[in-house]
Amino acid sequence: MTTQQGHRRRPAVWALLAITLTAVLAGLTTGSAVADPAPSGGKLVLVLDSSGSMKEPAGDGQTKIAAARAALTQVVSKLPTAAEVGLRVYGATVFKRTQPGACTDTQLTVPIGTDNRPQLQAAIAKYKPYGETPIGYSLQQAAKDLGPVGQRTIVLVSDGEATCAPDPCVVAQSIAKQGIDLKIDVVGFRVAGKARTQLQCVAREGRGDYYDADSTIDLEAGLDRLSTRAFRPFRISGTPVQGGPQQEGAPTLAPGHYSDTFGNDQTAKYYVIKRTMAKSTLRAGVSFRRPSGGSFVLKAEVFLKTLAGENCGWSYPLAFDGEQGIATGAASSWTGDYPKGCTTDDQLVLTVSAGDRFREMKGVPYELRVDEEPPVDSTTSLPPEADDPTWTPMPGSTPRAIVPGSSFPDAPLLGVGSYKTTLMPGEVQLYKVKADWGQRIQAQVSVPKLGAATAKALDGIRYLDVDLISPIGEDVFAVFAKKVPSNAGKRGVLTKAGIVKGITMKEIRYLNREGPNNQDTGTSTAGDYYIAVSLTRKDDDRAFAIPMTLTVGLEGTAGTGKPEYVDGATPVDGTSTTPSPTAEPSTSEPADTGNSTPQAGGPIQGSNNSGSDTNTPVALIAGLGGGGIVLLLVAILAVLRLRKKPAIVQPGPANWHQGGQNPPQPPPYQ
Repeated sequence: MTTQQGHRRRPAVWALLAITLTAVLAGLTTGSAVADPAPSGGKLVLVLDSSGSMKEPAGDGQTKIAAARAALTQVVSKLPTAAEVGLRVYGATVFKRTQPGACTDTQLTVPIGTDNRPQLQAAIAKYKPYGETPIGYSLQQAAKDLGPVGQRTIVLVSDGEATCAPDPCVVAQSIAKQGIDLKIDVVGFRVAGKARTQLQCVAREGRGDYYDADSTIDLEAGLDRLSTRAFRPFRISGTPVQGGPQQEGAPTLAPGHYSDTFGNDQTAKYYVIKRTMAKSTLRAGVSFRRPSGGSFVLKAEVFLKTLAGENCGWSYPLAFDGEQGIATGAASSWTGDYPKGCTTDDQLVLTVSAGDRFREMKGVPYELRVDEEPPVDSTTSLPPEADDPTWTPMPGSTPRAIVPGSSFPDAPLLGVGSYKTTLMPGEVQLYKVKADWGQRIQAQVSVPKLGAATAKALDGIRYLDVDLISPIGEDVFAVFAKKVPSNAGKRGVLTKAGIVKGITMKEIRYLNREGPNNQDTGTSTAGDYYIAVSLTRKDDDRAFAIPMTLTVGLEGTAGTGKPEYVDGATPVDGTSTTPSPTAEPSTSEPADTGNSTPQAGGPIQGSNNSGSDTNTPVALIAGLGGGGIVLLLVAILAVLRLRKKPAIVQPGPANWHQGGQNPPQPPPYQ
């Protein structure tokens, strides 16, 4: 994971069916605790292939249907009690395609609910191969089963290509338009050629994951290793907003957390960012997931400019971690002295574009984070830019089991210590660590010598990538750190002998913003940083996972070098209550009336708070459920789009990461 960034001036399968199901079901949870959080909200429907081809051998002495029954029986027995799950089958009642109803042969055999485990087990036992493969129609019905709101997941399991219209890939694309809270995961069981391509397309267009499975052994291995782990699907959250096609008429955003989608071409989406404090530093971060099967590098573009078009900050997010790597990019208004408008203008313009590979990015959702940091009283007493760090050996401790996140909102919050989990090929795991002024994070990933079966599945070598991401999304690992285990880079080589891979960053200091690179600018604010871990994947991978221990350290004294902001103001970001922008920014000088500059969440000078709740934040749509909120936001968005003048969008608080900056031409991929 990386971001090519710049700044204007810095004084310088069935096995995986089980894996997928337990993962997705665990993904029906929210929270950031180390222990497994309790599931809440959310719905999942299993769509299972009951066509005649399921009677074929699974490759290990069993039939495909026998492998399916074994997998489903084990998975259902481990379902969280609060998980809402249903079962739909297709091809189960009409034998021949020439018979009436063959291409609409799908039934919701177990309605979605929480108290239906006996019914699920009974339906699995009766599950038999029989008829045709109406995948497209079955997906349409599954979407109806889940309803129109809340976090919703379809898990499609198939051993072949659709034999009926409509085209399932087209259907998946249509379903995805129902909102960012609906996704389709697909497990292909012993498929190849056109069938595999079609199923991969369903997952890609449905914003989900695709998995291959070849045998019952794959399934059993996956269950043994991963049935208790919460593999959460990548989710986009934030208040929905629609960027404009040009600067004029673009929506005006307050600091906060939003979501939007890339357009159909290279035309950028425009947003006007309004300061709430004079001479503040505005930062905007963008996060998205590269579509499965797309190009290795997607050079999206993030620019922050003055209204006159002068560049303040920019970045070119690149995604390369995992099968569907997460990309982050950011832009900051901090430029030092030039252009002056980046610091003094009341409003700046943010643009987000899919870049030259826009066809692959069409309709891909992204999160948008806008933060605002007040100016400081003085920098003379602050420590200078941090030097390159030297790794500090970390004492070992008994590791605790950890639930990894695969989205920024569900990244578990870690303290100093060791944690154990497993890592699958193509997976990106995210963990959150709070770091204060004067501190730096150390992260060490250890994989022991692999057993014979896992070593065989590893098939030679893999690359283990470890990264550190700033609160706004900058790639902040220290390039020239000394004595780091394995090497100072992000990538280590994993063999059957295992690996110990470390990574660290510079100490967090305010004046790091004066530095020339992400490792400097990205470590200029205290807050929530993220550790990303991923393992490369091969096209012919089967289901396997490697054991992994993550050790986290915080070096330095918390609070050292903390800046004093003008009037005691507080930085505003998506994790705090967001005030509405004022008609004019408050001045940096104390007012004669004695009123102080508002802190995060406080009343804004010039706003009318008498008897009004207009500054009440909209709740974050990061967890499951929240259907009423979704509808409310959609209604608000529709009203705003009908207004002649752009309205200031008021977001809700959010648990997100933030974004970074680079030179006007995308650099060549490295």
